[in-house]
Amino acid sequence: MNENSSNKTILEALPEDYTFNLSDFALFLSVMKNKTAYENTLSIILDEPDLRLKEVKVEQVVLNKSGKRAIRLDAWARDEQNRHINTEMQNDAKQDNLRKRSRFYQGLLDTPVLKSGKKTKYKHLPSTIIIFITRDDIFRCDSAMYTFTEQCEEVPGLHLDDGTKKIFLNMTSRNGRPELISLLQYMKNTTLDNPEIIVNDKRIQSLDKIVNEVKQSEEWEAVKMNILEIGIEKGIEQGIEQGIEQGKAASILELLEETGKVSEQLRQKILDQHDSEILSKWLKLAAKAETIEEFERRIAPDKV
Repeated sequence: MNENSSNKTILEALPEDYTFNLSDFALFLSVMKNKTAYENTLSIILDEPDLRLKEVKVEQVVLNKSGKRAIRLDAWARDEQNRHINTEMQNDAKQDNLRKRSRFYQGLLDTPVLKSGKKTKYKHLPSTIIIFITRDDIFRCDSAMYTFTEQCEEVPGLHLDDGTKKIFLNMTSRNGRPELISLLQYMKNTTLDNPEIIVNDKRIQSLDKIVNEVKQSEEWEAVKMNILEIGIEKGIEQGIEQGIEQGKAASILELLEETGKVSEQLRQKILDQHDSEILSKWLKLAAKAETIEEFERRIAPDKV
């Protein structure tokens, strides 16, 4: 299959009424190349209203030593404090170990700084922040944000201060700063009419304006195809998997509705569950349950 027919097949695989959200790889990259959009996003995530970026790059390739694995950074930036920040939209969290991937990425972020043949002193290494945004709460502690820094196990409060920070965000938990929850829910369903947006933050409004400008631009179709081509494995496989999950969730709700009235809380719990194995288990339980209460009782041990 040639390049043009491949791109056409990818686009035709999407439903006619498909709406791209910021959680989609293609739109995320297209929007984050806009410095203002990325500033607004990082300002909310890092809780720094005055954050300003000096440089932004999307899909930056960082090469390792010859013959070793390289990485492609989704959205890289350097701010006025010379911090190097990388944000990854990582919806296929179940396909890999994000904890160890963050370790690998953090190490390679220093590679361009420590160029061969130059006497770069370690004290001049910039601070680095790695941010992973996922749909699922991979730590299952019901927090929208998890921040990790190096610190001593023997001496409480003693931090290594090596300038590294790893942040994991998810769109499942509602526990966190209101503006952060609103941003994550906006990424999941990218419209200001989204009822899950709980604060009227001007940074999200600005971000939405840029999103709409990107979607209406003449370059969007070409950009969309190019990004989908680059991210075909990352995007299409994820889409297929999400489609399967959504189908299971719909079947569960259909079975339960034959039994009785499904509460909005239970409906949301089912729709927010993205673990395919748990959904399969719930589907079997829904088929056997004689009442809604019995189903809720039997799924209680399972975490969303």
